[in-house]
Amino acid sequence: MPRRIQNWKRAITYTANSLERVTSVAEIQAIVKDTGRYPSPVRAKGSHHSTTRCVVAEGGTVIDMTGMNAILKIDRQNRTITMQAGVLLVDAAKALEKEGLQFYVNIELGNLTVGAGACSGTKDASYFDGEEGGWEYGQVHSYCVGLKAVGRDGEIVEATEKDVPELMTAMRASMGMLGLIFEVTYRVKPIKAMAVRHAVYPVHEFARDLEGLIANEQSIMLYLFPFLDKVVVEIRYDMPGPPEPGSWVWKIRNYTWKTLWPGTAHLLGLILPRIIRFAVIDVLNRLTVLIIGSVLKDRNSSPADQIIRYSETAGFASYTFSIWAFPRESYAETILKYFAFCKQYYKDNHYRCDMLNVGYHIAEDRSSLFSYTRRGPALTLDPVATGLPGWEGFLYAYNDFCSRNDGRPLFNQTGSLSPLQARKAFGPEIDAFLVHRRRMDPDDRFYTPHFRALFESV
Repeated sequence: MPRRIQNWKRAITYTANSLERVTSVAEIQAIVKDTGRYPSPVRAKGSHHSTTRCVVAEGGTVIDMTGMNAILKIDRQNRTITMQAGVLLVDAAKALEKEGLQFYVNIELGNLTVGAGACSGTKDASYFDGEEGGWEYGQVHSYCVGLKAVGRDGEIVEATEKDVPELMTAMRASMGMLGLIFEVTYRVKPIKAMAVRHAVYPVHEFARDLEGLIANEQSIMLYLFPFLDKVVVEIRYDMPGPPEPGSWVWKIRNYTWKTLWPGTAHLLGLILPRIIRFAVIDVLNRLTVLIIGSVLKDRNSSPADQIIRYSETAGFASYTFSIWAFPRESYAETILKYFAFCKQYYKDNHYRCDMLNVGYHIAEDRSSLFSYTRRGPALTLDPVATGLPGWEGFLYAYNDFCSRNDGRPLFNQTGSLSPLQARKAFGPEIDAFLVHRRRMDPDDRFYTPHFRALFESV
């Protein structure tokens, strides 16, 4: 029976031939094998939090994986966790916390299903591990070391980092196009207490001091305020001693990010004229800079505390976003250009983001074909907004700016991307991926028109 399906933000709508909720591998295999009853493309669905049409299976079959949500094994000796694909990241992180373990990458999006995390681009700022002597990866999929999927004929496909590393680099980039992932194994590490503090910079001083900040070998997340010419740097690092879960600092930060800011910005957009609305937002931004810079600090948080559990679908207080990453060596110049771009776009088009922009420092990482740091470390420029009218137009201009400044997108989180922009950023990698795709899915059981157009229409 045809089903109308939307992504989490309810900004993308499509009609699938059917939506099937599964609880076993056998059910997935039966669906994939039955091409008459279950037409292509067949796509797996987690929380549907992606902001691009990578989620769309128009006229096809959508398999809801959230019923396969068991944590199968936590192996303390080998430091791994094995889970069904529908487990939520926040639930897995809390289970690891009880065992004295943690994920390497703890993103704020707790509703990420671990199957989706294994095969798409999702990130947090890279952490520096003094004991292991280097930067950790900042992308969730980089720590997926093994997986199982249902292939195009219903066969079981198994891949591990140890046995088939080349296939794993493709599977981590596959977004479901090489098979429907139903089980994943992630590498984890002993839990450590996390300290967090913030520093406020005028943007030109931040650009001047960026390399020095990175040289301090601490995790760096950025809160960007183009219309105040300010950058707030969130600095995270390990501390000795056990963590204390339930930090009030992260509760305040998470409530503000999840509810207070998007709810307030959405309300202001509905009740105030534009000039007054953004004058109020500038006041709120100044207050946010003051509070973050002077109040939000901690010395023994649990890494899992920064993960947020969102509602199953977006409500009034919700936001959307986009992401491009830029080479670290040119980021100081790029961020200045971006602040100027935001101001000029507002002057010309009377639109600006009504929430904070953010950014992340991500280490070089070749674990995935579509890793945006395959060619070196990068920092991101991520606009965030409630999605009120004007957002889509802004995205087209933002994508053009980013592409012209040597940016690299995420195919599941960079909306309104053109095939030319995709090719410019990942041309050789797209070609390499298509070799895997044609070998593993020659009948296009899992291939969608969206990806065909993005990858092959140029």
